[in-house]
Amino acid sequence: PASRQERPPQPSRTSRGEGGEGGGVAPAGIVPELALITFRWGGSNEVIAPGQWGTTGSSVSDIFIDAFVDSAVVPRLGNKFEVWTVYVEDQSDMVKLASTAHLIFGSTHPARRARHVGSMYHLYPTAFEENCIPSKETGQDGGAALVDQKSFFMMQKAVERAGVPTRFPHPSALYELLASKRWTYMMALSPHLRVPPTIAVPRMLMEQSCAEAAKMALAALTCVKRQQAKLRNEPEPQGAITKGVAKLGFSWEALDVKFWEHERGLEEALHNLTQTIEISGEITGQPHDLESVIVQEYCKHDLEVRLYYVEGTLSATIYTKFCKIKDNNEFGDFHELFEISKAAKEWMGGDLASLQDGERQCREIAEQWLIWVQGLICELPPAIRFDFFVGRSGTAGEATVWTLEICELGFSMLGDEQLPHKVFAAMCRSCLRENKTDASAA
Repeated sequence: PASRQERPPQPSRTSRGEGGEGGGVAPAGIVPELALITFRWGGSNEVIAPGQWGTTGSSVSDIFIDAFVDSAVVPRLGNKFEVWTVYVEDQSDMVKLASTAHLIFGSTHPARRARHVGSMYHLYPTAFEENCIPSKETGQDGGAALVDQKSFFMMQKAVERAGVPTRFPHPSALYELLASKRWTYMMALSPHLRVPPTIAVPRMLMEQSCAEAAKMALAALTCVKRQQAKLRNEPEPQGAITKGVAKLGFSWEALDVKFWEHERGLEEALHNLTQTIEISGEITGQPHDLESVIVQEYCKHDLEVRLYYVEGTLSATIYTKFCKIKDNNEFGDFHELFEISKAAKEWMGGDLASLQDGERQCREIAEQWLIWVQGLICELPPAIRFDFFVGRSGTAGEATVWTLEICELGFSMLGDEQLPHKVFAAMCRSCLRENKTDASAA
């Protein structure tokens, strides 16, 4: 089992000495080109990444970290770099690190002598209590790498204040905004971004009455939908909202998303996400400290289009679909396709023109999102993924598009063979500050 304290930092590779090729530990005084301080899972249960993540594994796995170093850093720098590892087991580790980051990672830390230094966080921040039943039942590894989100971001921000910039996944402000999913209801009234009607239902309402909370949520959701139509100069929507999803922030692997129908279904979804839920045939509580539950109208669609941007350039497009809603009102039966013609044939009745129109709209919206991201961190991220709902509009050759998700760096690459090389190379360039992009160049 990993120690609860920072393990004695051991550089995985350092600058080459006078011996030329072959390496070994460099003599004292050598200045490495790059030093990375990685924060990773130190619990006794090992991370097991689902197969759909591909050969590079999930972003919290040793496979992912090793793949990045071996495929991007080593070919570029040889052994002129160091990797320092901080193993995290629970929130107490992160609280201690947050309170002492200025002492540990300040200018006197040996890593700071490198020409370039950065931190990388290979953990999943969650609002659930650590080691609770819902977390342990996530995946097949007993909730490995799921850590308290408040302590996590306190630690990340403290390390950044100590002068060590985040190089993976994103600077703390952007990462917290994406992982919390708060951007969904914050940006719902920006019509050009095509976010579905979305609201936040305060936790206090559900603690008083899920039935009353559902009624108030539907009224607010209807108000947002009408305002969206007004901002787009569209006719006022007619009829009540009858379908939607309720979801939790700081949730991973498409979990904690509940489909609902009508007010009674929304009431049940709110209860399941805040009170009690059935997991593996057992009733358990929902021990998380989220201040709200996110509620969206369900957007009719034929498939999802996932756009992968590397350094601001579209580098891959993958078509996916959850083909059924399970008995527990969660989405399942996930499929993926890599060719637009096959996706149109399989999921859009052969309407290739509509899918092409939808993909064009997705690209245009993604360009707007990239500017929004740049406004939050003052540069383009090494890589980011935008997911969209795409459906036939009823008019030949035209599609209706909605923004579904913004996925932080570390996203699933779904087995794409070329994408990992592109993403890891961009991450390495970011660590070396070779891909800086200012607003005028965007």
